[in-house]
Amino acid sequence: MRLSCFNRSKPGDAAAESGASLRDWNQTMENAAARELLRSEFHRASLLLITALLLILAGLTIFTVGRDDSPHLQARLTRGVLMLGALAVYEGVVLAWLVRWRRQHQPSPWKFRYGNTLIELTLPAAALLLIGSQVGLAQALLGGAPFLLFILVVLSALYLDFWLCVFAGFIAASEFLGLSILGVRSVEPVAGWELLTSPATYWIKSTMLLMTGLACGFVAVQTKRQMWAATRSVAERDRAISMFGQHVSPQVAHLLLRQPVEFCGEQRRVCVMFLDIRDFSRMAGERTPGEVVQYLNTLFGELIKVVNRHQGIVNKFLGDGFMAVFGAPVNDSGQAVHAVEASLEMLRTVETLNGAEKIPPTRIGIGLHMGEAVTGNVGSSERKEYTIIGDVVNLASRIEQATKQFDARLLVSHAVQQQLDAARYPAEDLGEVTLKGQARPARLFRLA
Repeated sequence: MRLSCFNRSKPGDAAAESGASLRDWNQTMENAAARELLRSEFHRASLLLITALLLILAGLTIFTVGRDDSPHLQARLTRGVLMLGALAVYEGVVLAWLVRWRRQHQPSPWKFRYGNTLIELTLPAAALLLIGSQVGLAQALLGGAPFLLFILVVLSALYLDFWLCVFAGFIAASEFLGLSILGVRSVEPVAGWELLTSPATYWIKSTMLLMTGLACGFVAVQTKRQMWAATRSVAERDRAISMFGQHVSPQVAHLLLRQPVEFCGEQRRVCVMFLDIRDFSRMAGERTPGEVVQYLNTLFGELIKVVNRHQGIVNKFLGDGFMAVFGAPVNDSGQAVHAVEASLEMLRTVETLNGAEKIPPTRIGIGLHMGEAVTGNVGSSERKEYTIIGDVVNLASRIEQATKQFDARLLVSHAVQQQLDAARYPAEDLGEVTLKGQARPARLFRLA
C-alpha cells in the first residue's frame, strides 16, 4: 500500500530544498530592502525639490523687492535661480520615475541609482564653478561648498551597495581634483600660505574623498551583512516558535530556545490540571475520524484560550484530554487561583458550546493538585520536550479520574483548596479518598 503522505526525500534533496529556501529568503530580503531604498530615494528627492523651490522663491523675492539694483547682484541672482531651477526640474523628473516604480512595486534599476549619484555629485561641482566665477575658484575650493561632496558620498552608504559607494567616492574625488587643478593653476603662491595653494593639499583631499567612498562601502557591506544575519536569526526563531508553539505554548517555546542542551531542570511549586472528555470513546466510535478531529479542534481551541488567559500552559495532549500547568515555566504566585478560575471558565465554555450546538453534547472532568515538581527540558540535542516531573502530576491525574467516581466536574486537592477564599469558592469536603496508585488517601474537595 502506497502512503503518499510520507516524505521519501533523500538527504541530498533536503539539502537542496534548504538551499532553495535560503535563496528564496535572501531574494525576499533583497526585494524588501529595495522597496525601502526606493522609499528613501522618494523622500530625499521630495526634500531636494521642496528646498530648491523655496530657494527659488527667496531669490525671486530678493530680485523683485531688493533695493540693490546693481547689475552684478542681478547677475548672481539670475545664475542662482537658473541653477536651482535646473535642480528642481531634475528632481521633479526623478520623482516621476520613482512614483512610477512605486506603483509598479518595482525597485529602482541600478543604472538609475548610479546615474542619480553622478548627477547629485555633479551639482556641488557646478555650484563651485558658479561661486568661483564670482570670487575665484581657488577661494571657492577653500570654502564650505566642497563639504557637500563628503556629505553626499557618506549618504551613498544608505544604498548598502559597496560598488555604488566606491563609485560615489571616485566621482567626488575626480570632480574635486579637476576643479583644484583649474583653480590652483591660476593662483600665485602667497608667502606664509603656500600650503593652501599647494597641489599636494588638494591631492590629499581628493584621496580622502576616495577613501571616504571605500569606507562607506565597507560600512554598507557590514551593515547589510549584520542586518541580514539579525533578520535571518529573528525569522528562524519566529518560525521555530510558530511551528513549535503549535505543539506547546509560545512561553515554553521561548524558554526551550533559551535553554542550553545540558539543562537538567529546576524545582518549582506548580498547580497541575488534568482534563478529560467524558464518554469520548463512545462518541468517537459513532463518528468518522475527520469529524472527531474537527470536534477536538473546536473544543480544545476554545479551552486552550482559557488556559492561556489565566497564565497557564497546555503541556501535553492526551487524546481525549490534556494536561496543563500553572506556575511554570513563568513564575506565578497565584497559580492555584488561576487554575481554579481557568477550570470554572472552561466548564462555562463547554456549556456555551453545547448550547450553541457547535459541538456534540459534551461533559468534561477536571482534577487539580498543587505541589513541588521538577520542570525543565528533557531529551537530547535532536529532540527536547518541556515536561513536569513529580508526584504532583500523578496525583492530579488520579484526582481527575476520581471525578467519575463522585460524578463531579471539578475536584481539587486539599493543597489547592487551602489557597482559595472559602467564601468566593465554596467547596464540598469529600474527606479522605483512596486513589488508585497512591499509597496514602488524599483529601478532595468538589467545586463543581
